[in-house]
Amino acid sequence: MASILVIADDLTGAAEIGGIALRYNLTVDIVHELDAGLQSDVQILNSNTRSLKEDEIISYLKKITAELDKKAYPFIYLKFDSALRGFIKKQIEFFKDQLQFQTVLFSPANPSFGRIIENGVYYINGTLINETSFSEDPEFPIKDQHVLSILQAPNWKLVQAPNNPDVTEGCLIAEVSTQEQLDLFAQDIHSGFLLAGGSAFFDAILHHKYKQFKIGFREHVELNYPILYVCGSAYEGSLEKISKVKPEYVVFMGNKENDEKVKEELINKLKERSRVIFAVSPETKGNAAEIRKRMALIVAYAYNKTEICELVIEGGATSFEILNELNIKVITPVQEIGLGLIKTIVEGKQLFITLKPGSYPWKNELWEFK
Repeated sequence: MASILVIADDLTGAAEIGGIALRYNLTVDIVHELDAGLQSDVQILNSNTRSLKEDEIISYLKKITAELDKKAYPFIYLKFDSALRGFIKKQIEFFKDQLQFQTVLFSPANPSFGRIIENGVYYINGTLINETSFSEDPEFPIKDQHVLSILQAPNWKLVQAPNNPDVTEGCLIAEVSTQEQLDLFAQDIHSGFLLAGGSAFFDAILHHKYKQFKIGFREHVELNYPILYVCGSAYEGSLEKISKVKPEYVVFMGNKENDEKVKEELINKLKERSRVIFAVSPETKGNAAEIRKRMALIVAYAYNKTEICELVIEGGATSFEILNELNIKVITPVQEIGLGLIKTIVEGKQLFITLKPGSYPWKNELWEFK
């Protein structure tokens, strides 16, 4: 059984955590259901709650954690979006009660990525978070800069140092603006706290507990062709990058009545080219969940009709839908290509799947269309 359990609210976040664990020579499995039979050091349960409606979350969490015994895992970590998207307060308070912790320490900041909290205000590279593209997120638009307001958690407490003697229980948020501050929180954690946050806090905790074997990312990215890139993110930078690729490499999904034509176009291009991008047309109408489902159905159809060797999927919710359609229950991280860019393998299939959060940068070697 794993010694570390991470519960992540989306699949790319789960993969990012898996990549970090690889740096410390830990074995990792990412699952959609808890599996006591897995022997990996780290088991990452993808709850996919960021794609659920608010009133669906608690019943779903109860279902997937029904067999969870906190005594079986020396270390449990809750992974959430560093940009505070999702119904984070509801989930943290659920786990606090379900796992019987008096105190939760939540640290979403990632100083190395320009994401910091100062005086209760969230900044990204010096800009208020509600003045960045996250203000236009289709599902969780950030309309405030104050962390407590974003989380809708007025009773939570902001803390500037770990083990604050004035705050001994409840839900605490680490005010972190530098890597040094983050490291201090990771080094001086009360043993009775439930820990939650972004990938940077998890990395800092592992850095304190384990020897780091890999510093930096592996330079060479070994690829197997053909590769299908699935871009399900609405992030502005992603859309701009796709717009610069020659049209012969791209298949856009429009409105639903054209899905059969899109399937055939995608299959034809996969037979002609070693790399193909499948993305949502900016003019596509429908809610995000419906669009993800349609994309997943088209990808599954193409996978069954061609010989795709690698999937590169952008967007955690999109990744989850595709894995469901392909009936993939477990993926194993094998390489951290770049920040949040994680290559995994599917046991029993000749298939590699690389996962990428929409707001994270691409690695040039992976994104080459000439």
